[in-house]
Amino acid sequence: MRQLNTVAPLSEALPNLGLLTNVVELAYYEMIYIYHRLKHNSRIELRREHNHIFDNNAVGVYFEGCKLGYVSLKVNSIVAKQMDMGTTVLARVKRINKNKNKPLSVLDIEVMIM
Repeated sequence: MRQLNTVAPLSEALPNLGLLTNVVELAYYEMIYIYHRLKHNSRIELRREHNHIFDNNAVGVYFEGCKLGYVSLKVNSIVAKQMDMGTTVLARVKRINKNKNKPLSVLDIEVMIM
């Protein structure tokens, strides 16, 4: 009898790809208390916010328990849908832009859907 070589399913063969996005509304929350501890590849916590008044797909961005802002509108519907389905969603800092006059002007994160 002939043996067949099987290939792993495509989902196992490919790595999990991340979505690059920015955090919006940085100036409105607790970023000022923790911006000096944010570094490249710092782990970020994402929390689904079902009771947001203006956005049904709101996903809050947190670092060490402090709220930084929200996942941008460009990708928040994708992230919110995955979180609602129970999929594991991880995030980490990809780029930080600190200015002298404003502690944190740009915060880009990578969202990984597992």
